[in-house]
Amino acid sequence: MASAELGSEVALVTGATGVIGRAIAAEFGARGAAVLVTGRRKEVLDEVADGLRRSGVRVEAVVGDVTDPVHVEEAVATANEALGPVTTLVNNAGAAEGMATVADSDPSDWRDTLLSNVYGPFLFAHAVLPSMLAAGRGRIITVASRAGTAVVPGSSSYVVSKTAVIRLSEAIAVETQGTGVTAFSLHPGGIPNPSVEGMIERGLVPRDRFPDRPDDAARMIADLASGRYDVLSGAYLDLNDNLDEVAELAARQTPVRILRVTDLPDDFHAVPMF
Repeated sequence: MASAELGSEVALVTGATGVIGRAIAAEFGARGAAVLVTGRRKEVLDEVADGLRRSGVRVEAVVGDVTDPVHVEEAVATANEALGPVTTLVNNAGAAEGMATVADSDPSDWRDTLLSNVYGPFLFAHAVLPSMLAAGRGRIITVASRAGTAVVPGSSSYVVSKTAVIRLSEAIAVETQGTGVTAFSLHPGGIPNPSVEGMIERGLVPRDRFPDRPDDAARMIADLASGRYDVLSGAYLDLNDNLDEVAELAARQTPVRILRVTDLPDDFHAVPMF
């Protein structure tokens, strides 16, 4: 039987056709939330939505690219009309196009990674914030990466974009302080997706860098949506964090301000990935 913990929530999950996005949408649905899912691949998105419906979840699906303002407006409007105002936004969609050194990068690929990983989350946050602020409640949760806390040669576009989106989340948290709206960013763990599996098979990265499961990231994100950890608004979190312990620490600090920049292992530094 599904939990009703998030029964009053309307969650908008971007990138729901990917490994992590599917798990996030399923976790929110299992906890009772209504869910709007987005993604670029219509057949896959329809499959995700159909699976949620079979589980009894109220769900809508809108196909499109997070970097397209028209798509963003359509997705938010569909959620508002069919499910109700978005109360939780999960910025999960992202890209890692044309990974290469700065000298060898394709400028179009570099730009596209920044657009997907930074401009997309900005567009969705910009679209949902007015109704959240009017209602005096809302949560914006952005999937970032530990890559945003270090220099990873051969991955400048991805690293720069993930650093930027952590700061975007912090900016939202500061600008909404005291309004009932909160924002978080997090590293979802090392989770293998088809692209990563390909790199592992080609010997470009070791498998032990990707030991985590998408369900674990989904649970942490849903926990943040529950409101139990709003004291952590503005924090950059890691899948391995104990949210209860970090929240207890934050509650004892004045002002509340936690930014956990967890450094990467030594072998991530100064070693090209490709």
